[in-house]
Amino acid sequence: MKNEITKAKLKNEKLEVEFKEHFEEDNYSNQVAKNCSQIVHSDLKKAFECLKPHLVLLCEQAEQVKLNRDVIETFGQLETDTVLSNYIITGYSHGGQDESAGVTIVGQKLLKSGKVLNLVSPFISFACSEGVEEYAFADLLEVAIQGCDWEVEEYVFNDKFGLKQASLDFEQVEEKPKKEKKSRKKKDNVEEEYVISEVEFEDIPDPEPEPELAESSY
Repeated sequence: MKNEITKAKLKNEKLEVEFKEHFEEDNYSNQVAKNCSQIVHSDLKKAFECLKPHLVLLCEQAEQVKLNRDVIETFGQLETDTVLSNYIITGYSHGGQDESAGVTIVGQKLLKSGKVLNLVSPFISFACSEGVEEYAFADLLEVAIQGCDWEVEEYVFNDKFGLKQASLDFEQVEEKPKKEKKSRKKKDNVEEEYVISEVEFEDIPDPEPEPELAESSY
């Protein structure tokens, strides 16, 4: 069986994904959609961030003047890199087949007003097609999408998560011996030290009510 990612969406650090299950021997395939609850790994986030320059260029945003091949190739490699920090990649979708295969990128731009501008790129083929204007960085876009597909597959099929809940095997926890506790009780202004053993609550008798003390006058 071979799995093929067709769509991936990042929401609240969790992944919504669609993929095809290809059963080559039986010559059929299934379309599967999953809403995953595990937090995504940081590598998946970085892979998505590499799509930012392509979204800006394809949507003809003002920041495109800052971008060139060198910037795109090294984008996201520096932790201090703040270029396009006001852009967010929320997902991508595959389309076409073979020579017409390509992708659509979906994202958001955070405006100075605090509002959000939704962006959807036009569909871009990885290969040059006749009669269609070629995207100058289609080769870099294909590499970036391959990186995203890889991380999505690692997340969905190989449990590469950002956070993993540790399971505790209670059977392997050794029971520590109970220790006797010491307590002090005051009675008639005399401190008496005695030992309380660990006993069941049902064996402890109800305490007798203490006699009321007569009020004294000063």
